[in-house]
Formats: sequence, C-alpha cells, structure tokens
Amino acid sequence: MSTSRKPTAILIVHGGYFLPTSWANFIEDLSQAGFTVRCPRLPTCGDERPPKAQLEDDVAAVRKEAFELVEMGHTILVLAHSYGGVVATQAIASDLYAGTSSDRGGVVSLVYLSAWLIQPHDSVVSVIEKYGLQSDVDLGNNNDGTVFAKNAPVSFYNDIEPAQAEALAKMNVTHNWMAASGTVMLAPWKDLPTVYIHCLQDRAIKLPLQQHMVEDITALRSSSLETKTVDSGHCPFLSKPQQLLRTIEEIIASIE
Repeated sequence: MSTSRKPTAILIVHGGYFLPTSWANFIEDLSQAGFTVRCPRLPTCGDERPPKAQLEDDVAAVRKEAFELVEMGHTILVLAHSYGGVVATQAIASDLYAGTSSDRGGVVSLVYLSAWLIQPHDSVVSVIEKYGLQSDVDLGNNNDGTVFAKNAPVSFYNDIEPAQAEALAKMNVTHNWMAASGTVMLAPWKDLPTVYIHCLQDRAIKLPLQQHMVEDITALRSSSLETKTVDSGHCPFLSKPQQLLRTIEEIIASIE
C-alpha cells in the first residue's frame, strides 16, 4: 500500500515491563514537535497476579486507540518498542490502514524500535528457539504466570547513569509470560512502509538478534525493510530522546 500523506499522530506501543509513564517525557517531545500522541497501557503489563490479561487484550487496547485516532482523521505512525512489536504486528490489521481518500485516516507507517519482529504463525519463543536468547535480561519468575527483570538497571538502562538507572528500574512492572509468547498471525509490515530502528548498545534484545529478525522479514517482503540506528541501550526514549526524535522525524520526512 502506498500513501502520500504524512503522519499527524504517533501511536506508541510500549514494551512488556514498562508502563506509559516511562514514555511521558518523550511523548511531550513528540507533542512539542506537533504530533498527536497516544500510548495506551497494555493490560498484560503490571497485571493482576495471577494475571488475567492475554495478548488479545493488549491488541484490543491498541486497536481501540488507533480507531479513535482514525475517527479524528489522523494519519498514524505506529511506534512499537520491544514486546510492543508483537502487539502492534497483531493489532494493525488492514481495517486500520489509511485509505486513499483525503477524509479517511489510518496507519501509514510502522516503526519497530528494538522490537520483536515476528513472522505469521511464529512467536517470541520460536525466534528464541531459532537464534538463542540473545539477551542479558535475568528474568525472575513469580510462579504465578508473571515474570520480571531482576537486573533492569544493567539490561534495560545500561547507557544511563547508575543512580538514575536504579530509579527507573523501580518503575518496571511484571509481565504475563503467556502473552509474551503468543502467536502472531498478521504481517502489516508486508503492506505498510516499515522501518526497524536498531539500538546498538541494547542488552535486552541484542543487536545480532535484532538483525536476524530483520533479515528474516526482509526475505518475505517484495522490497527491503528500511533500517536506522540509534547508539543507545534498550530505551532510547529515556537515554537518547533527542537522537530518537530526530530519527523519527527523518522517517516521517521520507514518507511520500
């Protein structure tokens, strides 16, 4: 699908151990740059214990927010981080794509920010089985269906000053492992202009794994998947917000 319209809204799909509050400052940066920004809370993040929400609940939350932006007439760039890549891939079905008429909003671009980029009928688990767990995240198991990052300061925030990294780690939440291992059935990256932003210092989803996922998807597309890089750890929206903002603005400027 092609479109000549620039995104007027950015829909952020956050990662598994995070909440929208982690994105608050970057959301303000995007708003100051002129975009309408939404970042719905994914129900599987910080869920009840034992958890009740599943991947489909996260998908429903993203689709609800996307449809509200469409009703407002916005053309949308979806920015998916980490586990958010799984959710966004399953959420952005063709009924959310922007139409060709000037009065129909919708999704016009996808950006995966060091995110899980999964093929149809696959899951995070199948990617790990294929390439190994290329991650320094030390997962703790609550034995109730939820997991948490025991070493978030060094695995999520390795490029942030240690005291701040410790403070940020206290904001992390549990995640429902069954949601993270859910199967993806859709492939909006086949239809929509898509960019993968590699985080070069990432210790949560290490660069070789990011690259393997992109290579696998590129083999399924009629044209190559565009890539960009940010010299950061897993969370450039916290550690390198201006560099990430410039990268997103470059992506938007290139949309024809």
